Amino acid sequence: MIANEDKEEARPEVRLAAAKETLLESSEISLVYVKGLVCPSCAIGIRKNLSKMKGVDKKRFKDGIDMNPETQLVSIALKDGAKLNSKDLIERVEDAGYVAVEEYRLHESHLDALQFKQDATIEVVHHTHK
Repeated sequence: MIANEDKEEARPEVRLAAAKETLLESSEISLVYVKGLVCPSCAIGIRKNLSKMKGVDKKRFKDGIDMNPETQLVSIALKDGAKLNSKDLIERVEDAGYVAVEEYRLHESHLDALQFKQDATIEVVHHTHK
C-alpha cells in the first residue's frame, strides 16, 4: 500500500480560495494546479523538473518551487519579467507523473483560471469575483 494513497484532492472552491490568497500575498510567481499532488513525497519529481525551467528564480522557495499538497497548488518563483513556457511546464509535470490542469492569475482583483489543453494552449475557464 502506498502512503497517502487514500488522500483526496481539495474541493475546487477550497483550491480557488487558496489560489487567490497565494496570489495576493506573493508577486512574481506562476501558480499551477497539479492533479494528484496530495503528499510531500509527490513533490520531489515535480520540484526537480520545474526548477530547471528557464525563468525560475531558484533563490526563492526551495529551488524556486513551493508546493502545497493540501490544495495541489504549485508556486513557481519567477525572475523579474520572466514568463514560463506552458508547453514546457506541462511536459515537465507529466514527466514527473502528474497532470498540470490550470494556471491561476489575478486580474483586477478577480481570479482567472486558465485551463491547459493537450496542445499546450490555454483557455480561460472561469472567473471569480469576490
